[in-house]
Amino acid sequence: MGKKTKKIIFILTYGILLYWALTNIQLVLSKVSTIFSLFSPIFIGIFLAFILNILLNLIENKILNNIFEKAKYFKKKKRIIAIILTYICTIAIIVSIIFFIIPQVFKSFESLINKIPQYMQILEQNIMNLFFTFGITDINFNELFRNWQDISHSITGVLGNVADKIFDITMNITSAVTNFFIGVIFSIYFLIYKNRLSYMGKKVILTFTSQRVAHKIFYIFEEIYKTFTRFIGGQFIEATILGGMCFVGMLFLKLPYAPLISLLVGVTSFIPILGAYIASIPSAFIILMESPIQAMIFIVFIIIIQQIEGNFIYPKVVGNAIGLDGLWVFLAITLGGKFFGILGMILGVPSMAVIYTLIREFTNKRYQKKFKQS
Repeated sequence: MGKKTKKIIFILTYGILLYWALTNIQLVLSKVSTIFSLFSPIFIGIFLAFILNILLNLIENKILNNIFEKAKYFKKKKRIIAIILTYICTIAIIVSIIFFIIPQVFKSFESLINKIPQYMQILEQNIMNLFFTFGITDINFNELFRNWQDISHSITGVLGNVADKIFDITMNITSAVTNFFIGVIFSIYFLIYKNRLSYMGKKVILTFTSQRVAHKIFYIFEEIYKTFTRFIGGQFIEATILGGMCFVGMLFLKLPYAPLISLLVGVTSFIPILGAYIASIPSAFIILMESPIQAMIFIVFIIIIQQIEGNFIYPKVVGNAIGLDGLWVFLAITLGGKFFGILGMILGVPSMAVIYTLIREFTNKRYQKKFKQS
């Protein structure tokens, strides 16, 4: 069988499989979800190792290389020391969040929940005043606002019935915590043996593919690693800066629920373009219930922060890591969110960036080759 025939068979097989996958996308996603659940500790370990490897490389290459340059014994143990320091730094950050940030967030959330009935009454009164202003006086306001009261009672009822589901919640939390800690153990091994695992992977690829194909695969993985590392590292730094700016600014302006809203702004900023809007709309509504004037101040404040983030922080921190125009970023967010939810919205952007880069380079090479020959 000639090379051309093999190529045609491969393309046809690939096309048929791709068509089947697209026409049975729900089944494919269901199977992927099942596999992910089964191997979730390993996937968690890979994800943690990938994230922590950014900090590990910084400690190992930028700090320990200079410290242990002449100490040969410690130089051999550099990887282990770097991993220990990486996890110490990570644990210190988590502990700081638990003891300093989470209590403030829960305090703000508890205050918000307790004031929901009061907010409903204020909203009811404001709408009644608005109707009276326009001369509308023949409306049964009790009937009109019954739904709002029902919503308020429903929220209170849901919060009160949480105790009834405590067993299921405990089981889910226990399972998640167990998988997480197993994932942490896997991540330690992945970081310790990352060079060996990389060598083994390259060896397998070189064994079962031609050298030309192997180099293409290596290049693709290198592009994926580079793009995702820059994007995730940059987004984490940007989220920290943005959340911190929001917190300090809200304290300075004496706006309510500063810890809760700042955490929301910081977390949602991981989603490019839409993140700021996702945080701003509910946050403005929460403050509106407290004070319309403060809500207006918050809207102006968050617009200023978004401008600073879009024009100064994002270009400087994330830089050209994604290398995508706004259209492709929005498309990546839309498709990622459609199929994989919030995680898809976040990881869809670097994924699209990798695909875009590879297609662009492949097209440019074919274009130059075609027109050079002609």
